[in-house]
Amino acid sequence: MLEPSFYAQGAAEIGHVETHISHLFFVGDLVYKVKKAVRFSFLDYSTLARRKFCLQEELRLNRRLAPSVYLGVLPISHENESWQLGSDARPVEYALVMRRLPEKRMLDFLLGRNRASAEMMRALAEVLVPFHAGAPTGGKINGVGNPLAIRTMWEENLADVRPFVGQLLDPFSFEALRDFGRCFAARHRDLLVCRVLEGRIREGHGDLHCGHICFAPEGIQIFDCVEFNPRFRYGDVASEVAFLVMDMESRGAAELAQEFLNRYLEMTNDHALSVLLPFYKCQRALVRGKVEALRSGGVSPLASRYFDYACRVRWEAMQPFLIVVCGLTGSGKSALARELTRRLGVRTIGSDATRKALAGITGGQGGIAYEEGIYHPAVTQRTYAKMAEEAEKLLIRRQGVVLDGTFLRSAQREAIARLAAKHRAPLAVIHCQSADGIVEERLKRRAAEGQDLSDGRWEIYLKQKAAQEPFEEVSRIAYLALDTEADVSELRKQVEPFLQRLFLGEAGAN
Repeated sequence: MLEPSFYAQGAAEIGHVETHISHLFFVGDLVYKVKKAVRFSFLDYSTLARRKFCLQEELRLNRRLAPSVYLGVLPISHENESWQLGSDARPVEYALVMRRLPEKRMLDFLLGRNRASAEMMRALAEVLVPFHAGAPTGGKINGVGNPLAIRTMWEENLADVRPFVGQLLDPFSFEALRDFGRCFAARHRDLLVCRVLEGRIREGHGDLHCGHICFAPEGIQIFDCVEFNPRFRYGDVASEVAFLVMDMESRGAAELAQEFLNRYLEMTNDHALSVLLPFYKCQRALVRGKVEALRSGGVSPLASRYFDYACRVRWEAMQPFLIVVCGLTGSGKSALARELTRRLGVRTIGSDATRKALAGITGGQGGIAYEEGIYHPAVTQRTYAKMAEEAEKLLIRRQGVVLDGTFLRSAQREAIARLAAKHRAPLAVIHCQSADGIVEERLKRRAAEGQDLSDGRWEIYLKQKAAQEPFEEVSRIAYLALDTEADVSELRKQVEPFLQRLFLGEAGAN
């Protein structure tokens, strides 16, 4: 098939790409796909009859969303001592014929060059909504939507990821993901059952990512669906939507992904989809990470990126939530808050930045005495009120938020507890503590570096320590006293399980 004479139209140049299951030949504006005679646990191309059947299935299934791309299946015969394309005389192989799509109109290409638009995303939703509405449902398709099947699929996926633990994913994160899936499926069991009864489990595309979407001149073409295993096409429409949203977000296109999602929800009125979206985004990211890891032999930065995304996006399933990271100056609270912002994907509102923004100043203000100037109790009261005001804006949008401040007074903590209760958001209080000698060394080093926004000094620490009111108003299950002597990368191993248990619950995890 690398010879120009093999093709009726001739060829000036022939491109060839080999995958683990297929050969692709690029001839002018056409592509010819020939499947390899291979057999794996998830597909069987081992016989000519199976390869012919799978090519015909690929043609049929892909014509649903890419009718102008998939042209036909042709036999390849050997007669008169030559190979013949399109002859039924003595078929020894079959080729799927496709029209070549313009690379510069592929969604992954467009996103990489900031050429995709909100209008394009809405148009994409308008293609997928009727496709999902008309896709087959019921019977064995519905079987993949029951809670036990979903939990089993989660466990199977993690079993495939396990060989890469220690290389591309740390053991702590792996266990956290395992517990997250179990807890989520148990917590939302009734919703998952309702999705089946409502007909939300459909035979979809199965591999809906940016590399399989083309904004072609004749209209949007969505190609290369999973043909070799129908189980991979079956699932909640939320799972298919999550795949695309995940892929766009992981490419830095979160705002465009939201445009797509908003239009999809507007057209379907499927508001429960948003509840399931974080779970399925996490699951799909793990699948993509696993695939990339297998392709690379376990050394793929792209696989690591997908696994990091999976770890971060699981926290969306627990939002809204409110985390107070508090403690005396030099206790390490701000370093922990920054780490939580990175790991949880939420915003941190800090008292230092808020206080100085209200005062219209920037940088350190060394030398100010305790409770004087911008640290006067009246200014502190306005600072904490402003932090609560900003936090409420995020809670209204059903987002999580971290508050970083000393929170020395019970009244300050009680105000935040009332805010969390008002919005029915779980509250966690992480009280950062360190030995005096460690704090003194930190404050000296910070002063010498002169880069920190905080104005904390050793004498301020001692006065705060004397003034701090007991944490009697905080529920014990929502309170974590944390010794911050260790590095924040180690502290998260205490903090994240505490938060996940509190926000998601342990029902059904065992």
